[in-house]
Amino acid sequence: MAGVAAMATTSVAWAQAEIPVCSAPFDTLLGKQIFDAQPVPAPTTAARPTAPIVTHGRAKLYRTLLRERAKQAPNFAGHYTIIEIGCGAGARCPAIVDAQTGKVFFPPELRVAEALLMDVGEADFETLNYRLDSRVLVVVGTPNENFGREGIYYYVWRDDQLALFRFLPAAKICGAG
Repeated sequence: MAGVAAMATTSVAWAQAEIPVCSAPFDTLLGKQIFDAQPVPAPTTAARPTAPIVTHGRAKLYRTLLRERAKQAPNFAGHYTIIEIGCGAGARCPAIVDAQTGKVFFPPELRVAEALLMDVGEADFETLNYRLDSRVLVVVGTPNENFGREGIYYYVWRDDQLALFRFLPAAKICGAG
């Protein structure tokens, strides 16, 4: 019984903890210039996306969701569709579907993206940020449950994989250290 009381007390203390404030210049850190640095030509015609190949692995596990969302037009790097799969509170597990071939990627470099757990005031952005005309994918938060390494992660999509090219720790951009 004492263990339950200790857990309840700990939970109340955690719930009352102050949420750190982050007043980073997100408009600049997620601005057009970031995405324009790795351009791809946007498709000029709206071709019907190829159905995703969902016969094995994680693609088979999420086949219904992948099939449904892959019907939408590409939204990333010219002819890819990023499908954000909810995988926990404030977490996204991204799948990247090639609309031309149907191939589904679950990049090991980004198995899961946790939201940035800070008070960002009026800033308006997503955990995963990307554009149709760019190879850049920006994560605002924590990738792969690497807690203690919150910040902004900049990836580039090349040869069917993500490569980290820049990391800005939250402690540095938010002025907390």
